[in-house]
Amino acid sequence: MKNVICNAFAFKADYETSMQMGGRTDDRVLEVYMKNIFVSLKSAKLHNPQDDVLLIVNVDIPEEYQMLFKTHDIKIQVIPYDAFVMPKEFVWSLAFFKLCALKYLAEQTDYDHILLLDADTITMHSFEELWQEADYGVLLYGVGHTLHHHDRVLIRNDYRSLYPNRHENIVHYGGEFVCAGKMYLQQFVKICIQVYNTMRDSGFAVSKRTGDETILSIAAARMDSVINAAPYLYRFWTEEFYLISTVTVYNPVAVWHIPNEKKTGFLRMYDYYEKHGAFPSVEKAAQIFGIVKAKRPWNRYTLANKIWGKLAVLCKR
Repeated sequence: MKNVICNAFAFKADYETSMQMGGRTDDRVLEVYMKNIFVSLKSAKLHNPQDDVLLIVNVDIPEEYQMLFKTHDIKIQVIPYDAFVMPKEFVWSLAFFKLCALKYLAEQTDYDHILLLDADTITMHSFEELWQEADYGVLLYGVGHTLHHHDRVLIRNDYRSLYPNRHENIVHYGGEFVCAGKMYLQQFVKICIQVYNTMRDSGFAVSKRTGDETILSIAAARMDSVINAAPYLYRFWTEEFYLISTVTVYNPVAVWHIPNEKKTGFLRMYDYYEKHGAFPSVEKAAQIFGIVKAKRPWNRYTLANKIWGKLAVLCKR
């Protein structure tokens, strides 16, 4: 089986980019993204050495990063940004290049399994089980938002604007992770194209905050074989608020997605690799990214449970 793990990056001067990057693109932002991409794809390669890792871009990247990626067996493919093109004033306009990359991968490559990851991800374990599950459908990350969460409401409102006579339940799927066998990816991309065409034909009569997740989520409602990727990925939020989970050690996932760490944790991880020639342990990586270890607070009930547990063990001896 031939598998590929990809990042997609589009650059257009004066276009807005990730909100975590301040919504602007310039040479400094380009440098940050190149270092994020290195961490994302190099960590994936280390845990999956038999698989290809690939950066898909719409422009030639600086020579220093071309050499860096080539040295570390990270392939680069330049493709035109000629599909899923959004108006410049959309906040997430460049993020739709990921869908353009998926179309290229589905139609113009011969990979059996394809995984597209955001640049602000790091791989901690092998994808062996992920590739096996990708033979049964498209894996997307269910963000877990309730019906009236503002992010899901935005997507549902766009859906009602585009399809006033349809009544599908639109679940919010994240854009950081799309994985499938080639046949399923081809089916999914065709549906995504249909959704985009409807959006374009409406004169883009949707919110200016609409992102690629809107197309992914609407397309997922029409795809028979969608699998929740939660066993393989977890989205951590740091800084403003924390989601504490046991998925780093006790119930580990293969991929950490950490959006607020683009300019902090990922740059420290890049520097760590430059210094040591390797990435740190899971525990050290969690510290670098500011991921809090999940633990139960100590109180009298916890203490009582521990004492009774110790006594039960002693009584059995």
